[in-house]
Amino acid sequence: MKQKRTPFRISNEERKGVLFLLLVLCVIKSLHSLLAEGYQQVIFNPDRFEVSSEEKKVIDTTRLENVLLASSTDLITISNQPIYKRDLNRALAIDLKTIRGIGPVLSERIIEYGHSLNGYTDVNQLYRVYGLDSIVVDRIKEAFEIKSDTIIPMNIRLASREELNTLPYLSSSEIEWLISLRDRPEGLGSKEFVTNLLLKTLNKNKKLLVYLTYE
Repeated sequence: MKQKRTPFRISNEERKGVLFLLLVLCVIKSLHSLLAEGYQQVIFNPDRFEVSSEEKKVIDTTRLENVLLASSTDLITISNQPIYKRDLNRALAIDLKTIRGIGPVLSERIIEYGHSLNGYTDVNQLYRVYGLDSIVVDRIKEAFEIKSDTIIPMNIRLASREELNTLPYLSSSEIEWLISLRDRPEGLGSKEFVTNLLLKTLNKNKKLLVYLTYE
């Protein structure tokens, strides 16, 4: 009588162990494939040093930011240095037209008004030029200055009525009064007397004295 064969059985624990072993083998094989593929790309791929368009944009942007940062630092350093300004009283029309907002008409007005003053003593006198607004005057201040050696002083004792009328800060009636004082036998008196007369009696700006001589 033949014996019955006992069927092959695997316990649950053994089944779990086999499944875990298969899973580990699959993971190892996948990792091996990935590593081998990556190694080949690094060693044999001639384009391995190329940068994608998106990465290039990031690099270019970073470089641009660095350049701008360096430029701004240079500008800050330069701004601490003295800036050369041209003399307004020696400026030509072509010089003034380099200022944004000034054309042929305004440049001629600025020059003509300066001549009528025998030279500007203060850049703020530009506010009296017809057509110049404060923004344009501020731009002129950044590029021009007043140098005292370009102002032509006028001898108040000898100047004619027409010449005195070109002086800033004095009205026609005040000029007539000064002429009447000058025509006295004692004249206008000393320099100190004339200075007090202008600054205290007539309450004039000290800048007027730059235009005057007394000898």
